Amino acid sequence: MDEAADTRVDRLLDAIELIKAERRAEAVQLLRSLVNEHNDFEEAWLWMSVAVESLDLSSLCLDNVLRINPNNAYAAAALHRIREQEMRLHDRRTRISFYRDLSRVTLWLLVLALLYVMMLAYFV
Repeated sequence: MDEAADTRVDRLLDAIELIKAERRAEAVQLLRSLVNEHNDFEEAWLWMSVAVESLDLSSLCLDNVLRINPNNAYAAAALHRIREQEMRLHDRRTRISFYRDLSRVTLWLLVLALLYVMMLAYFV
């Protein structure tokens, strides 16, 4: 391993210690500098997914891990856990939309049926 790689690993270990010490903002800065220098630093992206504050950013980091190494089981499992809730919400919204649209159609059919009955009663 060359000196630059040793330095990168040392900085990654420093970032991991910052995460463990709940100093995530500092860890994110350090990890961001690492991935800016070496965009394919898989471990830095993986730890960045832990350090960032939002699930969207975490998903983005995990996508980068999987771009670098599609066989990373940790990243795939974490991304699935994050997106599982989104998929459930999407399914729920789809079901709600279906029933909303069905109720609108039913309401209009009832209105039309009522108008038809009223017209029959008026003209008979």
